[in-house]
Amino acid sequence: MESGPTNACDLSAECGPGATCADVSGQRACVSTSARLDGLILEIRPRASREVGAEVSHLLDVDVGSRFSPDAPGGQVHSLDLGLPPPARVEVTLRLGGSYCDGLTTGGQFPVKAEFRRIAPVPGLPTQSYSALSEPNGDSQRFQLAIPAGSYHLYLVPQARSGCRDVPPPIFLPNQLVPEQWTLGINAEAPAVLQGSLQVPAGVRVDGWKLDLVEPLTGSVISQVGILHQGESGPPGTASRVEFSVKFYWPDRDEIPRIRLRPRDGEPRPTVYWGLEEVALHGSTANLALSLLQLDAAARRVEGRTLDTMDNPVPSAVRIQSANIDQAPTAAYKLDTETDANGLFRADLPPGEYVVFAQPINDTTKAKARQPLKFAAGDDCYCGQSVVLPEAGTLRGRVQGPKGELMDGASVFAVPSLGEGTTYLHQVLTPEPLLPRQASGVLRDGAFSIRADPGEFDFSVRPTPGSAYPWLVRPRLVVPATDAAVTDLELAMPYPAVLQGVVRDASGAELGDAAVVAWLPVESKAAQGTLTGVIQVGETRSAPDGSYVLLLPPSTSR
Repeated sequence: MESGPTNACDLSAECGPGATCADVSGQRACVSTSARLDGLILEIRPRASREVGAEVSHLLDVDVGSRFSPDAPGGQVHSLDLGLPPPARVEVTLRLGGSYCDGLTTGGQFPVKAEFRRIAPVPGLPTQSYSALSEPNGDSQRFQLAIPAGSYHLYLVPQARSGCRDVPPPIFLPNQLVPEQWTLGINAEAPAVLQGSLQVPAGVRVDGWKLDLVEPLTGSVISQVGILHQGESGPPGTASRVEFSVKFYWPDRDEIPRIRLRPRDGEPRPTVYWGLEEVALHGSTANLALSLLQLDAAARRVEGRTLDTMDNPVPSAVRIQSANIDQAPTAAYKLDTETDANGLFRADLPPGEYVVFAQPINDTTKAKARQPLKFAAGDDCYCGQSVVLPEAGTLRGRVQGPKGELMDGASVFAVPSLGEGTTYLHQVLTPEPLLPRQASGVLRDGAFSIRADPGEFDFSVRPTPGSAYPWLVRPRLVVPATDAAVTDLELAMPYPAVLQGVVRDASGAELGDAAVVAWLPVESKAAQGTLTGVIQVGETRSAPDGSYVLLLPPSTSR
């Protein structure tokens, strides 16, 4: 890696206005005298150990940002030892009611995989989950786990036993607050039964289709998965009925589950959803009457090509997602495919309205494209559709240091900004735009130029290690959705605000080789004060003796 300038000084006069010369981990460097880092979040990730088997992520519950006053004439250098809190000791006993495999097996005989999915305090923080497999405990199951305290969704999935396909349904327990000592007893009675019949249009076969229940928050399955078996068809032109029966648990009555019916893989039919409250009359989940008659129209062949502005083919990854399937507002269809070398894609789709997303494969000179698609029922091919991929945008600029030095060798990253979280049902029924591709480069003579898809990026310039400069960050940087758009940036690398100290584990011992990651919340542009996510603003690793030095931008550049 090419080496860039180094931040070093002997006197404060060398640093210029707004900075002073201060001691940073035994060396003299210019540091900022002002900082605004409200809401700063620190994440500690020790190296994965053989005992844990996975990297553990600790979000420290300390008001780090308050340590940085708006003005500090002596420099924004602050000492902060980082101590990992003791892990939460989790012990859960689970008794599952009901009998299975024709009464030969009880619910307590099935081992259960428990998955704790962390609920991030701010959207956009890294996801993290921890799992354990239960052991028999009399007529129940028990598991123990040591995880960081916090809020989790708990997902319990019974595992199959040899020779028994009748497995108890999963249990989803949302928003569980796990303190340092957490003992939970779950006494699940015999599961409820979702039972009824499905009316199937004439000429349609649903053998092998899957029917289950999903909870609306994350889309986790909370029932057995029923495989439909369709008998002999009735007289020509008449609808048929297919029986179904699946067991399910519904512990959170405030959230209404969705019945989901999925076709076999590769079959050109949509996935259909029904709200349980819409079909379970008087609260009963027996003798339900579901219908596919609204999806009677046959799929139609659709063909199109992905081209550039000069009508040359562009091999692309293509996603086709329904916006409104005729007569079926709660049906959803999504197909991910790739074109051939001539940019040709094919699909069999139910009539309706769709959105086609195309993203070039291994070609950064072309940008992604989005195009609506609408067609009626018909026997012929709906062919000749073209999706034009414009020239990719260019993100370019110059980065100078605080004294005008060229920041050669620094890495440049444009990482797609994550959108605001939505419910599972919104995600499957509403076409969501594909995120732009990540782009990166390196500063040469203080300048960079990288190709970028249209969209929002979290932009950062990361100086070479050992330079004593912080990251320069700019959240929610927009690359316009116009052909060959050029976004010019003139950026100035700031002097850092500094956190330094020692990382210690829960016993107080020095913890070496741990990642210390800094995140700042990002406010919505439309609603000031509303957090839409976070942006990473720095990262370091602790030395073997646990010491760390974290260089931070004094603020996010706008």
